[in-house]
Amino acid sequence: MINLHHSQHPAPLTAMALMVAMVMLCACQGAINKKSGSRNIAPRNAEAKYDGIDISSYQGYIDWEKVSSDKDIRFVYIKATEGSTYRSPHYAHNITQARRHGLLVGSYHYLSSTSTIDEQFENFSSFALKSIQDLIPMLDVEVRGNWSRSQLIDSVDKFCELVERHYGVQPMIYSTMGFYNKNLTPHFNKHHLYIGRYSSAEPEINWEGEYTIWQYSESGIIPGIDSYVDLCRFHKDGWLDEILLNAD
Repeated sequence: MINLHHSQHPAPLTAMALMVAMVMLCACQGAINKKSGSRNIAPRNAEAKYDGIDISSYQGYIDWEKVSSDKDIRFVYIKATEGSTYRSPHYAHNITQARRHGLLVGSYHYLSSTSTIDEQFENFSSFALKSIQDLIPMLDVEVRGNWSRSQLIDSVDKFCELVERHYGVQPMIYSTMGFYNKNLTPHFNKHHLYIGRYSSAEPEINWEGEYTIWQYSESGIIPGIDSYVDLCRFHKDGWLDEILLNAD
């Protein structure tokens, strides 16, 4: 999962404009999201090469009308934050436009060892507003930094606890297969796992773990996105209804 912060694209929204855009989206779509049974989950296409994508500001400006014309894309995970201060300058555009064009959207936070979990969660939860999420939040865990393995596990545990308290669900955990098996298994095996393995072979999770989503390529080409994008598919026994964020 690429997490570069900078790209050569049109200037992003200002912080004030970004928040206004998200508030307007809440006002426009809140009633729809809170209606029971309003989510229209398309059946899985067994012949589709991928089911969704994940993106960050690395992809720059995205034309979501073109992206949504690819009917194999059913969901999108969008990077919102990293550490205690970074907020993706393209987040408001991405989440509002992706949802406007009918895609189910979730947000993710990239975990850092350089700031406290409380600070990082505050950054994420105040930016990735619960009212505009379709899918459960995701925590991206790819590096230990200056944490030991046990400190990493404790930190992920705490972030998950705060997510559950605020959003009402446990988050999905993203990691590469090698990093996850070395640092996080089996402690988080009961979570939904979004596992990166760029291969024709499915991810293998130690201690009888099982992935929910497999990120199998980092070099996808999608109309409407000017750079490579991660391509992802569900486990053969899973589908979108497993990771919906219930609006209550």
